Amino acid sequence: MATEKSIVWRDQAAYLNDTMYVGRINQGSCDITRKTVSLGGIGGAGNVDVPNGKFEPIKATVVFNSLSVNDVRTMSKNDGYIELRLTGTARVLDTSTGTRVVSNATTRIKGWALNLPNPAYGDDPQPYNVSISVLFIEVSDGNGTALLIDMANGIVEPNDNSGSVGVTVTL
Repeated sequence: MATEKSIVWRDQAAYLNDTMYVGRINQGSCDITRKTVSLGGIGGAGNVDVPNGKFEPIKATVVFNSLSVNDVRTMSKNDGYIELRLTGTARVLDTSTGTRVVSNATTRIKGWALNLPNPAYGDDPQPYNVSISVLFIEVSDGNGTALLIDMANGIVEPNDNSGSVGVTVTL
């Protein structure tokens, strides 16, 4: 039986405002944290943090190899509003077949650049991390949307609306 050891991302591409940045963007990442309420009950051993259905402000980070003046223009126009699309193929290391494709994934992020760039003038590449205040994030693959958070419209998928299905019996 094959054992999964690791996930490797291949065929990665990054698009910033619909411009391909392959080889220029090293990495994109995002931290999503749920807001919680601390609850304690009678007879409980202590308090527990329970999610309340809302999120802390979401921040994304994009790491550039180096910057050009056009990058500054792209991230500065429209008050710093940018759309980022990251794609890749997730491959799983497999002891019997080498690697096998698990899924193709796409993450779309819309938001505002918080720290506007300024190119460094020198011979060596100067990495630059842009921080994005996220308004919209969607993670999807061939099977559909895995996660969608639209802060402006209050949409979260998958929504765990437990009362939307089922039968209620009152005695």
